[in-house]
Amino acid sequence: MSLRERKQKPAGPFLPGDDGDDDGPKRPKVDRPDTRELMRRMKRVDKDQSKRYRQRTGQ
Repeated sequence: MSLRERKQKPAGPFLPGDDGDDDGPKRPKVDRPDTRELMRRMKRVDKDQSKRYRQRTGQ
């Protein structure tokens, strides 16, 4: 079969959230995490924890 004998399907526009293949597995619809919640949780992280861990383990 040469390339000239191959039939091509008409290509439609690619839309966001559209995987382009109707038969394959779909991308799950997942909400983005709230950035305010993430920043609030990051503020609770101890900045000197890695230094104390290195002293405790002898590194």
